[in-house]
Amino acid sequence: MEKKVGRPRGNNYEKNLAIRLKSNTNIQPTKVNEHLIHLAKSFFSQVNSENIEGRKPVYNYDQINQIRNGVLLRPPCRIPVTQLRNASYGTSIISAIHTIRIDELSRYAKLNKKRGLWFRTENEEDEITDEIQEKIKNCSQFFERMGDLIDGWMNRDNFSSVFEMMIRDTLTFDSISFYLVYNSLGKLVEIKYLDPATIFQVDKEKGYKGDKNVSFVQIIDDRVIEVFNENEILLLHKNHISDVSMRGFGFSPLEACILDLVGVIRSLKFNRDTFTRQHPPGFMSLIGDATQEVIESIQLQYREMISGMDDSHTIPILGTSAGEIKWTPLNVSNDMVFKELMQWCVSFVIMSHGMDQSELGLRLTGSATLGESNQVEKSKFSLNRSCISLLTYFEMGFNRIRHIREEDFSGIVCEFVGTDPEDEKDKLSKNKDEVANWKLIDEIRIEQDKPTIAQTLADLYGVSEEEYKMAGAVILNPIFQQNLQMIRQSGQNCEYPNLGCSDAEKEELEEQDDSDLVF
Repeated sequence: MEKKVGRPRGNNYEKNLAIRLKSNTNIQPTKVNEHLIHLAKSFFSQVNSENIEGRKPVYNYDQINQIRNGVLLRPPCRIPVTQLRNASYGTSIISAIHTIRIDELSRYAKLNKKRGLWFRTENEEDEITDEIQEKIKNCSQFFERMGDLIDGWMNRDNFSSVFEMMIRDTLTFDSISFYLVYNSLGKLVEIKYLDPATIFQVDKEKGYKGDKNVSFVQIIDDRVIEVFNENEILLLHKNHISDVSMRGFGFSPLEACILDLVGVIRSLKFNRDTFTRQHPPGFMSLIGDATQEVIESIQLQYREMISGMDDSHTIPILGTSAGEIKWTPLNVSNDMVFKELMQWCVSFVIMSHGMDQSELGLRLTGSATLGESNQVEKSKFSLNRSCISLLTYFEMGFNRIRHIREEDFSGIVCEFVGTDPEDEKDKLSKNKDEVANWKLIDEIRIEQDKPTIAQTLADLYGVSEEEYKMAGAVILNPIFQQNLQMIRQSGQNCEYPNLGCSDAEKEELEEQDDSDLVF
């Protein structure tokens, strides 16, 4: 069989063969340039720029994206929380109001059965058993430490510090926020107080980025820092408004007074822009007859003296034969107007916080008349009104937390006691009225946890308590005294029939009793 002859080699056979052999050679990794690898990866966007830069700059306003992700942000028409916080810290009158409220309510920032947060049975008529007493003790320790004795409880905010933050945040944002920490068994073991200005709800229908298990997010500097489910955050508001532009965020007294002040500023600006025709600052009058030439001469001299170069003002000295020149001003002093405006604005701030000026130690001009009540009583009334309102709001929040531990603290509820205290003068006046009309002296002493008069006499002088047991049975009422004397006389008369004596013997006994009397 005839052998086939292959294609003859071309002119570039050796050159092409060398190229193929070189391309088939394995590349050694040690000879690869690292810069070329980074350059190659950069074309595929595989470089982690955040790790390389070490920073996370913000390139745009992220609120629109947060709303798209389902976060219910504060409406832009509302006053921003940063401005509210700056006003509470940097404005002297507002800071003083908040400080006074905190100082006044600090006496309730403790677990005490006389004044402060305490507990009672759900039905006030129920008897407090040993089991209920033990629950009250455990619940008071739980709120005092804001949780159980777990790791790190020493560094946790206690009840008094949380109570102070709650007052300030309520007056500033009208919100309080608690972070509830559970153990692996689903039991509430720790309560942490968060900044309510950073906690926002998530739309339940959308969820956060589609995750409907997320109910709250914490946003700081327009960044979502942490997410929470519905059982981990307790967010409450004191003032609830159905307005769609304000619902869900509360309405604080600070925001109300700022809106008032903004309205005053806008009214003043509108008044200034609308009424452009201003009345003359005043007028001159000449005492005596003056010709038209004299009047024109005075006008010319005055104009030249007060309207020189660069509108410089000098002291006008006029020479005229018309006699004395009198100036009558028509403008009100700016200092007086500014003083009235400042008092007006301060009144708005005080009224929005439900406070009387006497609590701040202020005395505004024209604020009190002869027909008004005592300033001390007004201060006490406004103080009790605002304090009871805040304490009732806090009481509701603590009861919500207690309800989560219902298995341990069932049958009791939280309440603030001592919210209507009486001063010593009021107590003394009340006791005098009671003992002068319907109460015995011993009854008053028993209510004050003091021994009766008979017990006091027995302790001090060693007399028989049984002998003086009626010493405190006294009501300082003339009618009661007369009635008591009649009862005693009738009781003495009833003693003689029991003795079985005749009438003559009774007369002898009476004569013996009379002979014992010494005058």
